[in-house]
Amino acid sequence: MRIAYFTDTYLPQINGVTNTLGRLGDYLKNRQTEHLFFAPQYEREPSGLTCLCPSPVARFKSVTLPFYPECRLSLPNYTKLAGIADRFRPDLIHLTDPLGIGLAGLRYAKERRIPVVSSFHTNFDAYLSYYKMEYLEGMVWALFQWFHNSCAMNFCPSQTTMQVLAAKGIENLALWARGVDSVRFSPHHRREEIRRRFISRPQQLLFLYVGRLAPEKDLDILTQSIKQVNQTHQEKIRFIIAGDGPYAQDMREQSDGNVLFTGYLQGAELSSLYASCDAFVFPSSTETFGNVVLEAMASRLPVITVRSGGVTDNVVDGQNGLLCAPRDEASLAEAMIRLADQDELREALAANALAHASSQSWNTIFDRLLRDYRFVLDKYSDTVQSA
Repeated sequence: MRIAYFTDTYLPQINGVTNTLGRLGDYLKNRQTEHLFFAPQYEREPSGLTCLCPSPVARFKSVTLPFYPECRLSLPNYTKLAGIADRFRPDLIHLTDPLGIGLAGLRYAKERRIPVVSSFHTNFDAYLSYYKMEYLEGMVWALFQWFHNSCAMNFCPSQTTMQVLAAKGIENLALWARGVDSVRFSPHHRREEIRRRFISRPQQLLFLYVGRLAPEKDLDILTQSIKQVNQTHQEKIRFIIAGDGPYAQDMREQSDGNVLFTGYLQGAELSSLYASCDAFVFPSSTETFGNVVLEAMASRLPVITVRSGGVTDNVVDGQNGLLCAPRDEASLAEAMIRLADQDELREALAANALAHASSQSWNTIFDRLLRDYRFVLDKYSDTVQSA
């Protein structure tokens, strides 16, 4: 099986999509499955990060989006793209988004009569209100419906996302969940020297956020909830924000003194930070899955998040984390105070979080994805033979 992936976000950009595609590339390489990524060309790597691209990649020039500088839009030369794809000779095409490269991939699949699947990764429509572009919602869903209904199978990262897409008239849905590397993310990476770097007294707790610093992550709610917590617990909790993005400067300016910013982290430094903290706080209500939630759970952290989106596939309220009302700073603050004050609750949730994450293997998830690929190919072959 030869698979071509057409994506408008890829390494070295750091986000949940690129993390998943990078892991998928590792898996395919280890199983000697021929594959090729069609992806944007980035001007430079994020500061301090190393790009480890496990897969062959064809790059195309791209430009930044004015309202979201971290994202790129590529309008590839179609003749060049088609020539590269023809030389690769894919049996199956997988599209990750309905943007420049994804649309080119769909055109190529139709012209060459190659079976095509797609995956839904990002709630672009949910982001519109954060950038005062709500008037585009109808147009965006019309594009999604046309794009995904052109595909033989549409992979969703969570049950919640499947339900949303089905309600919007998108068909041929299948679950493609996410896994976690339990070697890379593990409580064994806990380091006391990291704790000493961030705390000023032994009894202080470290609450962690990891992710892109962008408005759609509801970080304004996190900032306000921390201010509420600090009215009574400022000396007991220190908050660590690991990540970067368009909201970083605003968040720094609005945050109290016990909120510490690390910028982007990766590799052993990120693994050790996860394992050296006491709880994970993730306020985003727009997630299709939330990879960082599983990473935190695998590091034996209880998770505080919201009752919205794909995170609810992994977090069970009162069992391995606490679920709060979406965009409700009082609810989020109350949950943080509960974990700060109740050592036994924090310990029980942490143990259950680790147990859940230990069952979420990337290999098992990718094995199922390849079985779905073969199902699509077999169905397509039967259709061609009967035509």
